[in-house]
Amino acid sequence: MLRYCENCKKDFEFAPLAVSGKENLICPECGGIIDKNSRNPASRIDSGKTEAAIGNVFSRLLHMSYIFYMFMGLLGVAGFVLGIHKLLYAATVISLLAFVIQYFTGSLIFMSGIILLPVGAAAGYFYFKSMEGACLGVHVVFLLRHLIRDIFYTLLFKLIRMML
Repeated sequence: MLRYCENCKKDFEFAPLAVSGKENLICPECGGIIDKNSRNPASRIDSGKTEAAIGNVFSRLLHMSYIFYMFMGLLGVAGFVLGIHKLLYAATVISLLAFVIQYFTGSLIFMSGIILLPVGAAAGYFYFKSMEGACLGVHVVFLLRHLIRDIFYTLLFKLIRMML
C-alpha cells in the first residue's frame, strides 16, 4: 500500500500487514515516522476531481429524467391538439413505461402519480369521451406536476437566498 512521507515528499510501498499492524511505518529514506493514513496530496486532488465528475454525471442524469416527463407531456399535448394520434399514443406509452420502470426499480420520485395518473386518465376519458382524452389526461398530470414543482422550488430557493 502506498503511503506518503511528509519529509521526503515521496510515496513508498508498504505491505498491507505493516499498515494495519501496531508498529509505526518508518520512511526508508529519511527514517521518519509515516502516518498510516497518509496520502499524497496530489492524489487527493485527483480523487476530488473524480468525485466531482461523478457528481456532475449523476446531476445531469437527474436533470435529464426531470426534463424527460415534461418533454413527453408537451409532445403528447401537441399530438392531441394537432390530431396526430400516433404521436399522442407513442408519448403516452413511453412516459408510462418509464414511470413503471422507475416504480419497479425503486427510483420513482413522483409517488403520488400512482393515484394521480389514473385519475387524470379517467377525467380526460370522461370529458373527451375518447382514448385520446385519457392520454391527454396523463400528460396534463405530468405537466401540472412539473409546473407546481418548479414554482415550489423557485419559491424555496428565493426564500433561502433571502435568509442568507
